[in-house]
Amino acid sequence: MSHLSTINACKLLLFRRCLQAVLLTVGIQFLLLTIFLLFVNFQLLRPLHWITGTLSLVCSFYTWFASIPLIGAVVLYGVILCQQHLAERSYCASRFRWLVHYGPRKLLFLGAHLLVGCLTAWLYTGYMHTDYRHLWYKCYGQECISAYHVYLLGMGIFAGCYYFVSVHMRQEVEIEFPIVNHCWGEKARELLYSSLARSLFKSLVPTLAYTLLFWLFGRVVCHRLSHLLAVDLDERLEGFFGVTTNGRLLFYGWLLTAQILSNMHLMRSFYSMFLSEEFPLAVTKNRAPFVQEKEVTVVAALGLTNVYVVQCLAAKYLYNLVTTGDVAKRAELFQLTEPGNRPANWRSLCDQCLSLLGSFTDELIDSMQKISVLKGSPSSPPLAPISDSVSASLMAERVLTRQYNQMHGIRPMISPGRNALIDRPVDSIRRVPNWCERASMQMEQSLQLLINRVPGIVYLFTEPEGAKTTFLLTHSLTLVYVIQALSQICVLSLKEDQFGVVQTDLPDIIKAMSRLKGELDKLSSVASNLRGPGSSFSILRGAVRRSLFHICISFGDYIGELIPSGEELHQLQTLLNQE
Repeated sequence: MSHLSTINACKLLLFRRCLQAVLLTVGIQFLLLTIFLLFVNFQLLRPLHWITGTLSLVCSFYTWFASIPLIGAVVLYGVILCQQHLAERSYCASRFRWLVHYGPRKLLFLGAHLLVGCLTAWLYTGYMHTDYRHLWYKCYGQECISAYHVYLLGMGIFAGCYYFVSVHMRQEVEIEFPIVNHCWGEKARELLYSSLARSLFKSLVPTLAYTLLFWLFGRVVCHRLSHLLAVDLDERLEGFFGVTTNGRLLFYGWLLTAQILSNMHLMRSFYSMFLSEEFPLAVTKNRAPFVQEKEVTVVAALGLTNVYVVQCLAAKYLYNLVTTGDVAKRAELFQLTEPGNRPANWRSLCDQCLSLLGSFTDELIDSMQKISVLKGSPSSPPLAPISDSVSASLMAERVLTRQYNQMHGIRPMISPGRNALIDRPVDSIRRVPNWCERASMQMEQSLQLLINRVPGIVYLFTEPEGAKTTFLLTHSLTLVYVIQALSQICVLSLKEDQFGVVQTDLPDIIKAMSRLKGELDKLSSVASNLRGPGSSFSILRGAVRRSLFHICISFGDYIGELIPSGEELHQLQTLLNQE
């Protein structure tokens, strides 16, 4: 299967799971509406009539017809959420690039939040008292704008905006992989209970904040709407006490906010629940000629760096494969191909994992060079300066000698790097720039200082310190699973690897992990100052240390043969002593 076919197959499977999440979120809208109606129409003395009346309202033709706009908004919300899950996670060096790359997507997602909040409030107000149900009502024989209805519609819009700002504005959507796998029914029930309970408390702050804003600006909004609709102004919510003493209105607003917040949290959690389910992957690649491969292999899925979700699922699958008791499935990693007797499965998997580990370490080293605290790492001392007594005749003689040696295949007695430095002529004349160059350099520096003093230029167009490191650590979940899986494979190879295919790669695996551990140890001194990746850094560093410890414990008698004596061996021995 080609790279493009692998991407299409994985995205098609994830799209089907997103469709399941959309159907579940559509169904949950009617459940949340039922819960809301049970609160609004509560009758303690007539419980049977209370329940049957609520169910008849939910199953009525009006409810199904009036729910069409909200269902359309929920589907739009799900499509945008699905697109964000499947999009490539690219790094933006400056805030301006982030705005250009993610700004349109964030604005569209904000519009979906506002639309869901507004339509939810519009649908729910249709089941309330007459004063809350319509935008205008009869007062003193004239049409008046309903301040209650305006308050509740604004509450729905404010709740959608509040959830977007608190959850989605600064960070991308993430998938939470469960520690213990359950069926989706149990997960949905647990999510429903926990979300409804938490939303009742989390909705208090936005309800009070919106009530304060409505007291300040509500009269202006109602006045503009009355002029627009050519109706009279409603004076029931004038003044601070007119808003804060209306207990029923505040209760409806608080309940509506809780429903909207729980609804959006459930939609986000349902997508994460379906996308985090185990991915159907294969270990052995079908090598038969003229046979179309239909299954996606673990190695191919790990190589999809532009689809972060698939990469995480492949790494999680590999981790579950080596930690569970499926010995027959795990034996495919160590088997030899026929014909040829080559460890093709292990070879491709090991190369892919080491490639991911090496590329991540290289990018981490490059990003750490931009952190001021970690700059200026010790380098090799410079060579001694060349003496000025080297004459031109001696230089010419050395050039002729080198040409003669190259012609007859004679190797030099000293290293080429040192020889090149000796043969290089010394320019002892220091070039002084003329007045034009000096003026140009001064003008350039002055212009740069002037631009940097403009408010917002440095903030928008300069890369924040440690931003690339934060990005790498935040998206290191794939590496956490891969490192632990490699460590477990090495440990299990002592009993399950009959052909010894893993032992030849043990030195490379240990060196790659030790190299990453060394860089993470350097970063530990400034990790607390970085913004955001505290837990990600601790998880990655703990996974690397734990994996190296397991390998060293299992191969303790052979560490000296696997790793030559030097700094790496000293680090491994120090790690064993610390643990």
